Amino acid sequence: MKDTLNLVGDGDDVDVIHEVERTFGIKLTDAEAEQARTVGQLYDLIELKNRNAGSTTRACLSQAAFYRLRQTLKLMGIEGEITPQTSISILERIEPRSMAPKWRRLAQTSGLDLPSLETSFRVSERWPGPFRWLVSFALGLLGCLWHAGGISLDNRLALLLAAALCFGCFGYKKWLTFRTVPRRILTIGELAREAAGCSFAKLTTENKECAPADRWFALTAILRGITGHKIAISPETTFFAEHANPTS
Repeated sequence: MKDTLNLVGDGDDVDVIHEVERTFGIKLTDAEAEQARTVGQLYDLIELKNRNAGSTTRACLSQAAFYRLRQTLKLMGIEGEITPQTSISILERIEPRSMAPKWRRLAQTSGLDLPSLETSFRVSERWPGPFRWLVSFALGLLGCLWHAGGISLDNRLALLLAAALCFGCFGYKKWLTFRTVPRRILTIGELAREAAGCSFAKLTTENKECAPADRWFALTAILRGITGHKIAISPETTFFAEHANPTS
């Protein structure tokens, strides 16, 4: 298995560099960008160019984000002590059952940008095997009739519209229902760190200073936003697959 972001070089690598420069207020040369083959190397470059490099500041954006999340969760009805080690599953206690509306409320009330929800729904996983075969057969039959001219143009358009509505509505409903917190986030503390990364520009405007760890989470937030990468990002994660080494 390869630990890589799978950039393909069609401009997504340029997007990464431009967003890094904009977020951290630095300038990277083409040579520097080409030499940064892993996320860790790019992060080291950011730290080297950061005007606060070597600072011993105690400022921590993740801590500020945690306080906001804790206050918001209290307002949303969570009782008892909330610590960074509190399980993310406490969100299940909040109504409604669907995660999307309470995730949106959590973001709006706390004033934080949160990582995107994920969907666990897969058609191939949740539709029974016989049903999938039936759908495939029906679509195949429709294709044969279409090709043979056995269906009039008006009927073809009607069938296409009905199929689009059926599958579109079904898929959209499932997408809403099965959106969940990213699997990599297990605690409120981990959510706070990712929220601080997603809200880096906003929080640094308010707090002026930040810790090196905050810049790491801001970098991973940038990379997730551009690549859609869902699993953990480590310093060894490469940008391109050809630079990745097999991991155990």
